[in-house]
Amino acid sequence: MNRQSNKITAVYCRLAHYKGDTDSDIAKVQVEQLTRYAAELGLENPELFCDWGFSGLDDKRPQYQRMLRAVEAGEVSSLVVLDHSRLGRDYQTCGELVEIILPRHSVTLHTVKEGIIYTPQALSELAARREAICTLFRQTRLERGRR
Repeated sequence: MNRQSNKITAVYCRLAHYKGDTDSDIAKVQVEQLTRYAAELGLENPELFCDWGFSGLDDKRPQYQRMLRAVEAGEVSSLVVLDHSRLGRDYQTCGELVEIILPRHSVTLHTVKEGIIYTPQALSELAARREAICTLFRQTRLERGRR
């Protein structure tokens, strides 16, 4: 038996502005794209988390927070988003999710537009590379300051 079968695939959608029929149509297309992607890849138990009319600069979005709680509770095997910007527009918050929280809870991240699948190991390696680059920049600044 697949031990992941009781976990969900979190399908996260977001639109910053949501007014009228045009935005409703855009929202429907986003949901259709993401659910079709999940089905095509055989991702099990898709569950929608959609924040319509919420800025990506605010991480207090209700469905984002619900999705985050599910990830932290170990209920999520994969997270599917249209692109990175749907997760958020705040680099620090989004970076924490992608580089720390998702790998810690063994969640695979799928970005549909980019066509990239980030395994938990790949996310951890990404975080390690970013930390190495930051360390190099800090050391360079310190060395320049000594001159």
